[in-house]
Amino acid sequence: MRRAVTNASVCGSSDIDVRAKGLRVAYRADRTSQYDFLSGGGQMGRLMLAHDWSTSPLGPPDGWPQSLRSVVGLLLGSKFPMFVAWGTELGFLYNDSYAEILGGKHPKALGERFSEIWAEIWPDIAPLIEAAMAGEATYREDLPLLMNRKGFEEQTWFTFSYSPVRNEAGQVAGMFCACSETTAKVVAERRSLEERERLQRMFEQAPGFMAMLSGPEHRFTLTNPAFQQLIGHRDVLGKPVSAALPDAAAQGYVEHLNKAFSTGEALIFSSAPYAMQAAPGGPITERLVDFVYQPVRDADGAVTGVFVEGYDVTERVRAEAALSASEARLKLAQQAAGIGVWDWDLVTGAISWSPEMYDILGLDPAKHAGTPYDTWLGILHPDDRDLADRTAREAAAKGEAFSIDFRIKHQQTGEQRWVRSRATAVLDDQGRPARLVGVNVDVTGERRREEGLRELAGDLQTAVEASERERNRIYDLSNDLFAVVGFDGFLKTINPAWERLLGYSRAELLAKPLAAVIHPDDLAAAGQVIAALQTRDPLQRFENRLITADNNTIWVAWAAVPEGDRFYAVGRDVSREREQDEALRQSRKMEAMGQLTGGVAHDFNNLLTPIVGALDMLQRRGVGGEREQRLIAGAVQSADRAKTLVQRLLAFARRQPLQPVAVDLGLLVAGMGELVASTTGPQIKVVVDAARDLPPAKADPNQLEMAVLNLAVNARDAMPDGGTLRISVRAATIGRQHRSNLKPGPYLHLSVADSGTGMDEVTLSRAIEPFFSTKGIGKGTGLGLSMVHGLATQLGGALTIHSTPGVGTNVELWLPQGDAQTGTPLALERAPALAARRGTVLLVDDEDLVRLSTAEMLIELGHEVVEAGSAEEALRLLNGGLFPDLVVTDHLMPGMSGTELARRIQAERPNVKVLIVSGYAEAVGIAPDLPRLTKPFRNLELAASLDSLGR
Repeated sequence: MRRAVTNASVCGSSDIDVRAKGLRVAYRADRTSQYDFLSGGGQMGRLMLAHDWSTSPLGPPDGWPQSLRSVVGLLLGSKFPMFVAWGTELGFLYNDSYAEILGGKHPKALGERFSEIWAEIWPDIAPLIEAAMAGEATYREDLPLLMNRKGFEEQTWFTFSYSPVRNEAGQVAGMFCACSETTAKVVAERRSLEERERLQRMFEQAPGFMAMLSGPEHRFTLTNPAFQQLIGHRDVLGKPVSAALPDAAAQGYVEHLNKAFSTGEALIFSSAPYAMQAAPGGPITERLVDFVYQPVRDADGAVTGVFVEGYDVTERVRAEAALSASEARLKLAQQAAGIGVWDWDLVTGAISWSPEMYDILGLDPAKHAGTPYDTWLGILHPDDRDLADRTAREAAAKGEAFSIDFRIKHQQTGEQRWVRSRATAVLDDQGRPARLVGVNVDVTGERRREEGLRELAGDLQTAVEASERERNRIYDLSNDLFAVVGFDGFLKTINPAWERLLGYSRAELLAKPLAAVIHPDDLAAAGQVIAALQTRDPLQRFENRLITADNNTIWVAWAAVPEGDRFYAVGRDVSREREQDEALRQSRKMEAMGQLTGGVAHDFNNLLTPIVGALDMLQRRGVGGEREQRLIAGAVQSADRAKTLVQRLLAFARRQPLQPVAVDLGLLVAGMGELVASTTGPQIKVVVDAARDLPPAKADPNQLEMAVLNLAVNARDAMPDGGTLRISVRAATIGRQHRSNLKPGPYLHLSVADSGTGMDEVTLSRAIEPFFSTKGIGKGTGLGLSMVHGLATQLGGALTIHSTPGVGTNVELWLPQGDAQTGTPLALERAPALAARRGTVLLVDDEDLVRLSTAEMLIELGHEVVEAGSAEEALRLLNGGLFPDLVVTDHLMPGMSGTELARRIQAERPNVKVLIVSGYAEAVGIAPDLPRLTKPFRNLELAASLDSLGR
């Protein structure tokens, strides 16, 4: 652009002739005062003076408001890239620095619409422009934009701000932008990042170990995996070497680091020993390392750190040492064994010998070096010479190996000696024999030893006999059954273990057939096994029962192998293992039955809740006449019995709610003496034997009293003709492998023993199954022992039963010792009367009938009730504006549980009390701090629970 001015100042009276790229616009000097804000604006100021504004949405500059003129004057005077977009169509004005950013869009962009100038990036910047025009300033750093300013698309990055500009009326009339193109910076940063990442990968994947240490304290700033492996994967970053690797410091490596840092000279170490100890007092691993301490300098040449790089060469050094040692051992072995090595060059005929060869032949190395083949052949015994010569030459011709023994005359002693020569051929590139390499060994001693083999045979026989005696000792002392059994069914040989395990004498066992000591029920299976052995199939494992002399049985696991008309068998007593397996099976069976029973009891509780609630309401309201009230009372009595039955089911399933406290078991049992005596009747003598000063037991006293009473009733029924019932309590310490299968420790032992009819093995195995009873229909539920077993297990103890038919039964409860400071549960206070209450209750239960009966109880207590069929529905009511005084909620519901609902309510409305109602009667899943009421319940129990919420 060129500008011709007739006077020195644009503010003079002369015309201004401005030419720009072929445009010529003349302004009268008397108008230039309106364009003073364009003066000093550089090329863009001159271009604006010369521009034809007739097609621009901005119009001519003399019509621009002062606010726009001020902004234009500001940006024209700045060397920083700036532009302003003005008006509803955002006419575009910019300075010289921004013209460079526009590229080929300049100067056409002057005065044009912003959206047309930067159409390709408009979707990216339009939201920012809209925000600025709405009065909100925006700022973006390194914003990526795909621009077309040079005739092709290019990726660019910019940092800029969009600021609203207000007119004289205070309204946003345009936007101002100060920006800088950061493309070069972003590209450079990305390249730098990629290079750093590449170097980091190289650093991480390097086979050698590397570490970067900074400062005179040598603090770790970087380590690679190989270095971490070397030091035992310790956390060292940010720590000085002396603190992070005390083992290295103790070995002097910190002094070497100090030297490298202070002198600036690299230190190189080769096969340096490093005793690595990852933790104080831990194992020490010896490593050998090659490494260098390379000082690192800053731009001024000052040492700022040390770079450590090296390799763990432990295995290499050890391999080299092992190879060297192997070679030395081989040489020593050759010397010690007198093995001579020779090498015959078949092309030149030259023969080289090791020193041992000269010793074997009795030749002086100094005089006979390079002894030819014929000289060696002359040393051989005349009777062996031709065979040795022929063997060696044939091997040389065919390229084969050979081995031959021959005699020589020792050239120093004149003694005849035996030599064994072994050799192999070495072929050249064409596969032709080029060398024979072999060894010679003096085997004179071996030959002489062969003559003494007969004497050695006698010695071996003696050794064999000693071995047999040792084998017989093992045979005699073993607790396993060893036997040789004929296929005729008789024992041929047995070891003493037979006598010890079965109680018969050796003569008795050998005189009777094996079938005589096999349990009758196992005879058929044993016969099949013996038949299979006769087909020569070995027996890996077979178990059967043997009958002892005292008419007991033991289980034995057999392995056997047939040979001829007999088989060899080994048996091991596995009776204890069988008992343990049976106990485990029974435990799993009872656990499965407990889960089923607990689930059924839960459903019964939900069914009983509306029944008990409705009957309770009818009874309290006195509905009907005397006859109706008797019927209602009978129904209430039946419902209570059903409730008790469910409690026994839950006790067996170990899901009854317990309140374990420290219980004086002796005092509890002594206090029940009269109750038990009155229950069992005058025909039975009740004896209570409780030791004094017993430690407390961890138990629920109410449930424990019920358990003792159940056991007493069972004992009474087992003694129809009278007898003695003894209840005893003592402290006990259980050791390993106790019959209760409890872990070792201190316990309380409660025993209820009777002198009744006892139980046989089959009855005893099912005694604690729910609903199993031998009393006949209508004489018991079969839940007594089941409840006691569940109680003991739930308290962390166990129940064991010992019974002998015709003698009696002893039921033992093993209870863990309690803490004397264990809290005492609060008794549920009975409300003296159903006093009128007021308040809103949110009732949550997924069972419609349960919810209906509970709502009636709450209404009768004076509450307003809002019902919800789920926890989610309850939350919707609360969020919708319901403000209850308390919440009564079931625990187990589909979706969110009652406990989860209670936690939400406590978090959002801490003043609202929550009562959890559970049909499962177990605390699993219910937080211990939440009040809980067990289904089924009566109005009085509900009232008491609600009263306790206010305490």
